[in-house]
Amino acid sequence: MENTEALNRVLKQLSDDVKLFIELSLRETDDSWDEWLNLTTKGVFVRCWEKKNCRNEDCPAFKRINGRCWLIAGTMCSGKVKGEFALKYKSCTQCEVYQESVFGDPVAEIYEHLLTLVHSFRNTQDKLKSIATRDPLTGLHNRNYFNEIIMNEVARTKRYGNAFSLLMLDIDNFKWVNDNYGHVFGDKLLRDCAARMTEAVRASDIVVRFGGDEFLVVIPEHDSMMCQEIIDRIRTRIDNWNLTYSSPDYSLAISAGCANYLPGKEIMSVLKEADEKMYANKGRG
Repeated sequence: MENTEALNRVLKQLSDDVKLFIELSLRETDDSWDEWLNLTTKGVFVRCWEKKNCRNEDCPAFKRINGRCWLIAGTMCSGKVKGEFALKYKSCTQCEVYQESVFGDPVAEIYEHLLTLVHSFRNTQDKLKSIATRDPLTGLHNRNYFNEIIMNEVARTKRYGNAFSLLMLDIDNFKWVNDNYGHVFGDKLLRDCAARMTEAVRASDIVVRFGGDEFLVVIPEHDSMMCQEIIDRIRTRIDNWNLTYSSPDYSLAISAGCANYLPGKEIMSVLKEADEKMYANKGRG
């Protein structure tokens, strides 16, 4: 009878923890995994760096008491092994850190299997989300991601009355580049432009590869000068690129146009306005 009651308590606790993880996962925040891990480790602390006398501060498990080295160091989640000592084992289950932390208690072992399974699901979820929302060439957010987040910006503007801006950018003469220098150089140009735009914007701004050689920057809670400041910073970095990579018959240049979203506007009309301003500026050179 006593054993049955203990088993029921364990099963209920497992059920509660799985429900908790599902609730945290729905938030889609980067720290939901750590939050769940901290709540479900049940006092089993892992100090692999102490047991192995490791001083590798670059290892993601270093100094993380609740961090499972067999998960976050890449040994059981199909990643690149970062902990030097982990290379000595074919499996983490052979390591004394894992054995001391897990094998001493059957319930702890069940939890560890659950953690590993959930971690695997989370990695797969993150990879699928990245594929769906990231441009594989430049690493920027793609149009799918823009379609997801733009309505949040619209709702925020309606609620608080703060405007946001959409900045459209386009590489001048990009077709000529592909025709004369080839697509490999054209791809390098796109990656380099994406990197310089990312450097030029604020942490709160969102850079999107909108399609082809067109880019879009979402600028939340802008002020009247912010668009031009960002354009100037991007062009400064483009000028620096030209000092190294331009040729006698080609220098990299971009055209830009900015439009503001205010309560009552349609988002498509703001996109169209930014696009028209960009092409008008292109026509003026």
